[in-house]
Amino acid sequence: MIMWLNRFWLLSCVVVVHLSGRPVSGSGEFYTAGVAEFRPAVFGGSSEQLLEDNLNGYLELIAGANGTSDILVFPEATLNSVLQLTAVPEQTEHSLCEAHEGDDPRVAEFLRRLACAARDARTYLVVNVKERAEEHATASTDRGYNIYNTNVVFDRQGAVLSRYRKWNLYLEPLTNRTQTAELATFRTDFGVTFGHFICFDMLFYTPAQELVDRLGIRHVIVTKMFNSELPFLTASQLQQGWAWANNVTLLAAGASMPLAGISGSGIYDGQQGALTRIMVSHRAEGQRQLLLAQVPTDGSQGTSTPTEEEESPSTVQLKLLQQPDIGSFSTWALPLVNGSAASKRLCQADLCCDFQLSWNLLGAQAEYHYRLGVSVAERRYEQEQYSSIRVCGLFACRDDSLESCGLLSNQLEGHGGGVEFTSLRISGEFVKRPRRLLMPNTLTYGLYALQPSEVAWTMQEVPANDSHTHTQLELRQPQRQLLTFALYGNYFEEFASNGVAAVWRGMLTLCLLLAISMHLPILCNSF
Repeated sequence: MIMWLNRFWLLSCVVVVHLSGRPVSGSGEFYTAGVAEFRPAVFGGSSEQLLEDNLNGYLELIAGANGTSDILVFPEATLNSVLQLTAVPEQTEHSLCEAHEGDDPRVAEFLRRLACAARDARTYLVVNVKERAEEHATASTDRGYNIYNTNVVFDRQGAVLSRYRKWNLYLEPLTNRTQTAELATFRTDFGVTFGHFICFDMLFYTPAQELVDRLGIRHVIVTKMFNSELPFLTASQLQQGWAWANNVTLLAAGASMPLAGISGSGIYDGQQGALTRIMVSHRAEGQRQLLLAQVPTDGSQGTSTPTEEEESPSTVQLKLLQQPDIGSFSTWALPLVNGSAASKRLCQADLCCDFQLSWNLLGAQAEYHYRLGVSVAERRYEQEQYSSIRVCGLFACRDDSLESCGLLSNQLEGHGGGVEFTSLRISGEFVKRPRRLLMPNTLTYGLYALQPSEVAWTMQEVPANDSHTHTQLELRQPQRQLLTFALYGNYFEEFASNGVAAVWRGMLTLCLLLAISMHLPILCNSF
C-alpha cells in the first residue's frame, strides 16, 4: 500500500544485519535469504539526488550480506519515483550489468548498477521499481506510455529472470494495470521455485492466493509499502498469518516510514512461524536494515538470530489505521474483575463462534478493555475490488466503547496494569466457499503475532454434506499484553460474486449519468 508523507525528515542511514552462524548457501537443504526493511529518501533533494540516496542504501545493504546470501529482497516504492522511470525487460539472456547490442536504451543506469551488485554478490536480487512501458499504452492517458509498479528479479549474473506488474492497486492514481493479472514465478539454482507479488495483492485471490492454490508455489516473495490497521491487519501480523495458513515460506520486504504508518518485514517459515521479523513501532525514523535467515527448502525448521522485539514500547510512533467497520461487530465486553472466567457464544449472519476464557488483572487499572466479537462484513477497495471478511476474536479497546476498539491505549507511557489471559480458546464454524483463506490472527503490544509454539490452531473439515469448517485457536500458555486473538477469514470475491457488486456498479453509473446531465460535480467516489 502506498502513501507518501506530506512532510518527512530525511534521516541518517541505519544498517544492521542479523545472521545466524554460517549460512549453508546452495547446500540443497537450506538457502540464505535476506529481506530489507528500508527507509526511502523522499525529501531533501532533487529526484536524482533522492534516487541516488536510495540506490546507495540498497548497495550498502547488499554489500553488508558479505556475499553469503542466495536471495535478497527489497521493498515496494523505495527506489525510484515517477520522475525517474526505467524500462524493465521481461527477461534477458545476458546480464544488464554490461551493455549489449540491441539493449533497450530506456533501461536506466540505476537498474544496471543493481544488476552489477547482484553479479558481484553472486545473489538473486528482487527489487521494485516504477516502470515506463510504451507497449499497449492505455488509451485514456495522453502521455503515450504506461507506468507500472513492477518487481524485477535478477539472477546471480545480473540477468533479468522475472518481472511482475502489480495488479491490485491502492492509492496509485498515476499507475496503470496490465490487461490481465500476471502470475510471476522463477526457478533458482538451489532448487526452489518462487512466486512473487506486491503488497496489496496479498488481500486478494489473484495473483497471491492463486500462486499457492493453482500453481502450488511453496516459497513466496512480497514487496510491500503497507499501511497497518488494527486490530487485524498490521503488517507482520498479516504476513505471519498468511504464511501459516498457506504453510508456505514467505519473504516479505517492507518500506520503513513509521510516521506514515508504514513498517513491517520478515521471513516466515509456514507453520514454524517467523524466523526473523521487524516492526519499527517505537521510533519516528524508519530504518535501513537487512534481516537474514537460513530457510529450509524442504519444509524442515529454519534458523536465524531472532530480531530484537520490544514487548511493550513506551511510545508507539507508528501511525495505525483503525478497521472502518469495527462498530458493526456483534460483541460482548469482558468485565474487568480479577479472577474471572467466561463461556460465550456469539453469532452474526452465517458465522457462530464459541469463546472460553479466564483472566486476571495485573494492576489496579487495566491499560485496555477487551471485547469478544463476531463479524460478517463486506469490504470494498479501489478498482472494483471486493471481499467478504468473517472474523471471530478477542480484541483490545481503549475504553469501554466499541468504537474505541483498535485504538492504542493512552496509558502505554505510564505502563499501567494489564490483563493476563490464563486460558483462551476460540472456535468458529466458517461457511465453506471455493475461494477463501482462514488464518490465525494474533497481536501483542509490541505489534508482533504470537509464534505457533505459543498457540494451537486447528481446522477440521466436517462431513461433505455439511456446509461449514470447524476452526479453533487456543493459547498454549498464559499471555499478557494481547491486542488481538482471532480467527480471520478472507472470502475472496464473494461480495462481487453474490450480485451486490453489480448493484454498486449500477448505483455508480446512475450517479455519474445524473451528475453529467445536471452539470453537477461528480461526488460518487463515496460509493
